[in-house]
Amino acid sequence: MMLLIGELCSKLKAQSSRRYVVSQRRAQAFSLQPSAFNSGMTLIELLVVMGIIALVVGISVPTWSAYAKSAHLKGATRSVVGFLVLARSTAISAHRPYAVVIDPEQRQLRIVDEQSGEALERVVHLSSSVSLTIESGGQPSAQTRLVFHPTGSLEGRSVSLVLANREKQQTIVVTASTGAVLVQD
Repeated sequence: MMLLIGELCSKLKAQSSRRYVVSQRRAQAFSLQPSAFNSGMTLIELLVVMGIIALVVGISVPTWSAYAKSAHLKGATRSVVGFLVLARSTAISAHRPYAVVIDPEQRQLRIVDEQSGEALERVVHLSSSVSLTIESGGQPSAQTRLVFHPTGSLEGRSVSLVLANREKQQTIVVTASTGAVLVQD
């Protein structure tokens, strides 16, 4: 009798352990934790992630290109203003006239000593996306030399250098009487 009760107990334990293992497997199949059966990504999940990345890139590219164009114009404006101020301060400190020579074909500006004709080594190159026009009295001018006297004043009339790209323009004004360099948006 004891033997029968022992066998019956062992059979019940085996059945309950089988049920436990089966229920554990079912629980793992429906859980969000990775197991040996669902350790990879499905094709649909991969396509959704790639679609989100494409959408973000598609939205950011136009914004980035507009920013880059604006940065080119601002950088060119800063370079030209700094170059004009350098020419003026060089003329004042050297006690002789210096000129900023604008070469529209080479898209560059140079500083030249008016007495000796020597050019300083520093040159400003303009980006191809930025155009430069010179105005005097509100009209386009063929003038390509801006001469600063030892007093700091500009020879001739006040001059405006208009830097522009397709969307925006900035105007640099050099006043004749003082040689002051101002930027107008």
